[in-house]
Amino acid sequence: MMRSLFLSLLIVVGFMSCGQSGPSIEFGKAECAHCRMNVVDRQYGAAITTQKGRQYVFDDISCMVQFVQAGTVAEAQVSGWYVCDHTKPGTLIDATTAFFLTGAAFRSPMRGDMAAFPTAEARDGVKVQGTTEPLDWNGVRARAAK
Repeated sequence: MMRSLFLSLLIVVGFMSCGQSGPSIEFGKAECAHCRMNVVDRQYGAAITTQKGRQYVFDDISCMVQFVQAGTVAEAQVSGWYVCDHTKPGTLIDATTAFFLTGAAFRSPMRGDMAAFPTAEARDGVKVQGTTEPLDWNGVRARAAK
């Protein structure tokens, strides 16, 4: 009885570990799925995961948005949108709940020039030269689609 309970528990844990986890980017080795450039800048990298568990990485937020907009992956198939936290380079956060700034001070690889922050306080605490504009996820998508 105890052995079958243990085996059942082991199987359940095994299935749970096969579930989708957040993406990761191998900076310096990964290639942008949209523009094919090497993904090296830890402040501007981005990624999506699909419903089937596939991961695509990007060197710029604008590449990620344009990749899906072009229909390479149907938007309905995207299960997660991720961007690098500008204050913790290389750390991916949920793009749909992130807070963004755009402006010339943020020189991203493909000139999307948008930086992501986990909170409004983190975004508002950034000191940069020049004019910046705060954006939400819808604003980012509209700007990147241009």
